[in-house]
Amino acid sequence: MRTILDVEKHSGVSRSTISRYLNGKPVTDDNRVKIEHSIKVLNYHRNPLASGLKSNKTMLVGIVIPDITDPFFPPIVKDLEQQLWEQGYQTLINNYNNDIELEKKQVRVLINQRIDGLIIASGAIDGAHIQEVLDKGIPVVMIDRLLSDVKCDSVTTDNYYATYHAIQEVIQMGHTKIAIIRGQEHVYSDQVRYWGYENALRANGIPVRSEYVIHSALSEHDSAEKFQELMNLPDPPTLIFSSNIYLAAGAVGAKLEYNLNIPEDVSVLTFDKVSAFPYYSFLRCLKPEFASICQPIADIATEASELLLHRMQTGMEDYNPIHRELKNTLTLTESIKDLR
Repeated sequence: MRTILDVEKHSGVSRSTISRYLNGKPVTDDNRVKIEHSIKVLNYHRNPLASGLKSNKTMLVGIVIPDITDPFFPPIVKDLEQQLWEQGYQTLINNYNNDIELEKKQVRVLINQRIDGLIIASGAIDGAHIQEVLDKGIPVVMIDRLLSDVKCDSVTTDNYYATYHAIQEVIQMGHTKIAIIRGQEHVYSDQVRYWGYENALRANGIPVRSEYVIHSALSEHDSAEKFQELMNLPDPPTLIFSSNIYLAAGAVGAKLEYNLNIPEDVSVLTFDKVSAFPYYSFLRCLKPEFASICQPIADIATEASELLLHRMQTGMEDYNPIHRELKNTLTLTESIKDLR
């Protein structure tokens, strides 16, 4: 088995410089080319256990997500796993099934496994368990959701402004009877999207009607039923906004199950483009595709991995949390009827 000594002898570059390169620290372009060439020729593979013993690192990163079957998270986890692997880190993926107590237990288990960093989409109301990670000097990046009592690196999208802008757009198309199907109201992303919806209505002098604000379980079946409940109101909405991917999939289910004519029966706007996710790519054949607010899924993973790698390589001294808010894009389609 080749060692770093073999790479040193073959490349003519000092062992300390090779070590800097392997740990992600800057080296000159000339040395980088020599090191990479020798690694390839010698088929050198770093021994993470030995490296960890020397540096007090385990080369392990914990990833904690609410539901592995939620279409939103698997593409992000897949990219995170690949990007961290390329830098020598093994990922420990935990799925807490939207069970907050299980989430807290999983985080504490990961602490005991001496992870070097944590990426988490928390469903909790408070972040004491995440603060515990930070207090041990372990960097944390929160994705998709924020917690008001935890100050750490984070990556989200512009949930509020994207929703506000989208509702403004449909109001300009003549819609005033706009309903929303929302999920877990204590979850950051759901909460701020609702605020965007509510404030856009109020800014245009449109009252928020309680019968138009519907909560759904995170299931396609339940959200399809809630969709139809709105349609059965004595004064039904002209547009229904489904505020996450589960609820967007439920809108597709409602269209098919109840044979709805979109947009003649009702217009539809969704947060997340359903057919953009691998589970639902076949829905591209259904016309019209729903108008949607699209999140930059690949960019979420890239920003999160870069933030965490930076912290793991530079340490937590003079810690000043970084928040990255990525831009969403609105795609309007024929699923929204122009009522002007």
